[in-house]
Amino acid sequence: MRPLSRRALLGAIPLGLRADRKDGYQAFASDRRRFLDGATEFEVVRLTDPTRYSAQLPERAVPKRSDAVLYVSDRYNGSWQVFRTDVKSGASGRMTDASKLHPGSVTLLADDKTVAYLDDDSLMGDNGGKAHVIARLEGGSRMLGRPAPSEDGTLLFWSEGDDSSAFLKKLRLPKGPAETVAEVKARIECPQPNPRRATALWTQPDGSLWVCAYDGSGVRRLNTPPGKVLQAHWSPDGQSILYLLAPEDTAKLNSLREQELDTQKDRFVANTSQFVTFDINANASVFIGASRSQAAAYVLLLLRVTRRELTLCEHRSVHPDAVCPQFAPNSQRVFFQSERDGKPAVYTMPVDKLVEKTES
Repeated sequence: MRPLSRRALLGAIPLGLRADRKDGYQAFASDRRRFLDGATEFEVVRLTDPTRYSAQLPERAVPKRSDAVLYVSDRYNGSWQVFRTDVKSGASGRMTDASKLHPGSVTLLADDKTVAYLDDDSLMGDNGGKAHVIARLEGGSRMLGRPAPSEDGTLLFWSEGDDSSAFLKKLRLPKGPAETVAEVKARIECPQPNPRRATALWTQPDGSLWVCAYDGSGVRRLNTPPGKVLQAHWSPDGQSILYLLAPEDTAKLNSLREQELDTQKDRFVANTSQFVTFDINANASVFIGASRSQAAAYVLLLLRVTRRELTLCEHRSVHPDAVCPQFAPNSQRVFFQSERDGKPAVYTMPVDKLVEKTES
């Protein structure tokens, strides 16, 4: 670890992400390294150092108005904490002081300043050195995935329970009390609130896709084609769900599909090069995905209008479902994680010459 002076770090990190911690804000010099991808010769930037520590990318990691990205790492005395790094300079700063942070529980809230994470059995919020308890898990239960904020920043959703039953929880920010929205006899995975309507979705281990209203009414399983839903996202207007389907016939390609929320009309969007995880840009015109193909372990762009793919780079991960590719809010940059160079690390690359800029 190479500590920076406080003045140097504050000059490098954008105003929207600075934190002036009274308990000892830890700053680190850049580990940023640029290289040309072996498959495409596009420029890729590795933001963290996989020879010295592990780093993971939260599902919501990029603020709307900043050249920064969040990551979770054990670089601070072997303890998992949340960090942010300036994409241009590479300077990083520690954001949290958790005693037992769960790496898979981290997300950035809608205000782009507060980080939510699970510390032991407490769901915490930290907006720059002011950590506070948002909620506590019920006795004996565990969080089953990352918390998910509503688009307007007023609500936070998560699931807790075990592998046989789970509760979908809702809490009005900044602090409780937590309410149970739905209870199911299965594990609730990846809950997501609708950006425009009072509806949430989630997936279950059997590959089914579910929705319900914020008040718990209207719980239903979506009628999707035979196969397993690997991942799902709300469309930007909240009127439909875009999802990745692995068909029952393993000889067929994984495909992107869309189902309208009201009419339940389901339609094919595009076949993929065996995407196992994906993200959409701000207007759902472009998809980014990580392929599970061992022969072609790539991060790819897929243009919706032409249904054509463009290979961005190799991810070379043995865990492609953890690559977690995601767009910056303005669609001009992508981020992903991989253990291609040793321990898991965070990577980024510009796509401004390939994808039109969107409102962030």
